[in-house]
Amino acid sequence: MAQIKRGWMVLAAVIVVVLVGVFAISHLLDADTYRNRIEKALSDALGRNVQLGHLDFSLFSGSLVAESPTIADDAAFSTQPFLSAKDVRIGVEVMPLLLHRQVHIQGFTIDEPKITLIRAENGTWNYSSIGGEGKARTSRDTSDLIPNLTVNKFDIVNGTVTVGTLPQQREPRVYTDLSIHAQDFSFSKSFPFTLSGKLPAGGSLDVSGNAGPLNQHDASLTPLTAQVALKHADLVSAGFVEASQGIAGIADLDSKIVSNGQTAQVDGTLHMTQLKLAANGTPSSQPVDLKFSLLQNLQSLSGTITSANLQIGNAALALTGTYQTSGNVISTESHVDGRNMPIDQLVAFLPSLGIQLPSGSRLQGGTLTTALNISGPMKALVITGPVQVANTQLAGFDLGQKLASIQSFTGAKTGSNTTIQTLSTNLRYAADGIQTNNLVAVVSGLGSATGSGSISPSNALNYRLLVKLSSSGVGGIATQAMSMLPGVFGSAVSQTTSNGIPVTISGTTANPTFTPDMNKLIGGAVTQQKNTQTNNLGKALSGFFGR
Repeated sequence: MAQIKRGWMVLAAVIVVVLVGVFAISHLLDADTYRNRIEKALSDALGRNVQLGHLDFSLFSGSLVAESPTIADDAAFSTQPFLSAKDVRIGVEVMPLLLHRQVHIQGFTIDEPKITLIRAENGTWNYSSIGGEGKARTSRDTSDLIPNLTVNKFDIVNGTVTVGTLPQQREPRVYTDLSIHAQDFSFSKSFPFTLSGKLPAGGSLDVSGNAGPLNQHDASLTPLTAQVALKHADLVSAGFVEASQGIAGIADLDSKIVSNGQTAQVDGTLHMTQLKLAANGTPSSQPVDLKFSLLQNLQSLSGTITSANLQIGNAALALTGTYQTSGNVISTESHVDGRNMPIDQLVAFLPSLGIQLPSGSRLQGGTLTTALNISGPMKALVITGPVQVANTQLAGFDLGQKLASIQSFTGAKTGSNTTIQTLSTNLRYAADGIQTNNLVAVVSGLGSATGSGSISPSNALNYRLLVKLSSSGVGGIATQAMSMLPGVFGSAVSQTTSNGIPVTISGTTANPTFTPDMNKLIGGAVTQQKNTQTNNLGKALSGFFGR
């Protein structure tokens, strides 16, 4: 028993001696004397002025702990720090430090850093020059501290990144919970890394891959292979698009990036919900999926969309083209093709484009075919090209009743739906509204219409159409009824209706108003002496056309 007691006493004594030794070493070693050497080594390596606060040594973690470290920004961007942090733990080899007072840095852990990223109008970033002067400034002392500019690990924990522009054109975006882990971190060779963080409005970002060696002239051109995943990213809040562009939505992205420092190949899939593509639009209830492949020139910031397949339900569109970044403006020259797309799949997507149907109506059945050119900056795109619709029905909208009180005048019944056999037009869609030229439509049971017009951003209609009633159905009944009008009026009006009735469409897309042009309808078929009869006829025809 006594021997056991003595054993415990010896063990306790050893522990006390070790603790005292550790305490003594930690306090006798003045780690702060190494601060200037480490600051110079890091400044040489980064090409930026690095400052460390008071430096302490922790034997248990084998690290030097510096308070409030800062890394200066590129002077062309800001006089404020590029990075500031709560503290940084500098992992060192313990025995060389204790026995020979040599500092061999093995790694860095930066706690709660605040990083500011700034993009200039010419497209360059403030981080591009990091390491740019390091190779020329690296001294022998720097190489002893960080052999070959390599450390075993590099960690950033609980960071915050603020992204802005120069000059400031918008409120900076703030990204939180940044975590970066890199192994065998080096400026001169490739190293594996992972990155994660939270986006504004609840989204998240995860990146993993390999980067390096660092481009000494422009860090943004460093070779990279990475898998990138975005979850629930709000396009506006996360800073991917400007609110002024009228585009909004929630995106989930899964992509792979392979960059050799000159060009980057990007392949991926994008799932978008609540998508809105126009300032006067409303979020789509129909999700949109995009599978894409593009190649970007990293120096010219231009790229080619080699393939992109857009899926809206069962409706598919193919997109190809090019894009160019100039400062903070992205412009494109693209072409999109969609053939025989089922309209039922597109109905829920139309409101995102600002397209509004007459109140109480809905499109049913049929197909849409289009071939559109998309050009200009993202905030002012111009979309042009032919659009064709076949065999669709505008349920809940009685076009015959809008054009004429057929039921009361002739006894014919048109029903509550409008069946469009064919409709074609040349479309121009831009920020100033929609223009449809060379419009040709055939409506079942009524006839055909030709003309052109526009829809303003507020959905106001301005159309001039020539409506020809068909020789059969309700259109034919109306024509026959009009020919029964007395004398010259019946003859003139009957001839005019067979050649076409000029009709103006005004009001809004939600509540359109159809008005026949009475002056053109009557034309020179009457004389000044029959003004009274003409006025009476005008009143009658106004009622006939539902004016």
